[in-house]
Amino acid sequence: MKRHYSGTPRETIPLRILDFFIDIYVRWFYRKREKGAIAATPKVLIASLGHMGDALTVSYLFPIIREKYPNAIIDIISPSWCRAVNEHNPYIRHILVIDHYLSNRSKISWWQKVKRHYQTFKEALPVLRREEYDFYLDVRTSYGVSHFVLPFTHVKRAVGFNRRGMGSFLDVELEIPRQDGNYHHFEAYAALLKEIGIEVKLEDVVPYFPIDKAISSRSIESKLAVKLLKPYILLFPETGETHRQMSNSFWVGILKEVLLKSDYSVVLCGQTDLSAQIINGIRQATEAQFPERVVDASKILSIQELAFLSTQADYALTLDSFPEHLCCIFCETITIYKASGLPFFPIANHPVLLFHTHVLSKGVDYVRRNVKVMYCEKLETPEVSRIIVEKITTEDKVDVAPRTGISVIPKHPQEPS
Repeated sequence: MKRHYSGTPRETIPLRILDFFIDIYVRWFYRKREKGAIAATPKVLIASLGHMGDALTVSYLFPIIREKYPNAIIDIISPSWCRAVNEHNPYIRHILVIDHYLSNRSKISWWQKVKRHYQTFKEALPVLRREEYDFYLDVRTSYGVSHFVLPFTHVKRAVGFNRRGMGSFLDVELEIPRQDGNYHHFEAYAALLKEIGIEVKLEDVVPYFPIDKAISSRSIESKLAVKLLKPYILLFPETGETHRQMSNSFWVGILKEVLLKSDYSVVLCGQTDLSAQIINGIRQATEAQFPERVVDASKILSIQELAFLSTQADYALTLDSFPEHLCCIFCETITIYKASGLPFFPIANHPVLLFHTHVLSKGVDYVRRNVKVMYCEKLETPEVSRIIVEKITTEDKVDVAPRTGISVIPKHPQEPS
């Protein structure tokens, strides 16, 4: 089949050259391997070498697989930075850590990332070599795929996408669901599941995240400098890529209005130095006026503790990143998409108000009916700020005028969770 590679010519030309030699090896040797029959209790190896949001939504596959195969054994290939998402998941038997150099956002050199990739792969090899898997599913359609592990383990049926090289190691090479690229990423997951006998629709997916039972309000408050006052909202002003950030003044303006017009406290959340810088700016502008109602939890709380906080929050205000996917499982969420659209729209249990600038996603009818989508030509405007503030402080009294350049998909009844 013809492969449609993902990336610039600088990225794809080396992949084509690599595939020329891999195709020869597969034709003469790898394809002749003994596969064997699929077991009644299958072992499934799921590869997801992306980031934390990917790891979370991939975990939604696990109960779906168990519904079809109740005694299935599930192992995952996942990078070290996703450990917090996976470590308490009851469906996972083994976590095989591989830090793919293409997905590594650490502030280290390219060569150090390659060395880390090799080191983690070498550490995973003993488990791969002794296992026999019925199914291998790689969810990645771009950047780093895991197909290079296949010659080092026994897999009876390997399924993945052919856009990032080494596709001939797969028994089933899939194309992305739609060539225009404007498809929800769970459609790609569904295409993988279909190849192992499972039919699933995006609207039927039930998101979840297991929280450690040892975590409590008391244990969280012991880490914070200020007492956590209810009711509160969570603010996650960071994302994995800096070009998706909003300005300090945007967040400060919204928080000031919320604090003035309501009795909400605000918990400022984040995990990186970039988040700490944003939060410091917010605190400097609001602390003197609302010292007891602005709680700095940045770089203090774990992912598990943040998930627990979201179960107690009235709202979460986020960007298009892992916190959005996490928070909408447990509370009503307002999220801002500065550089992406439909492919990453949230899979939510609770209502979501979503702003985005993605032209290809303008006017799409999203099948998760509890997500209200607003297309904006610009995001950092008084009108967007007003809608967010009114959504939080005056529920269901948001007025959107045609002159604002904000396009609204009519709200549907919330689907049952």
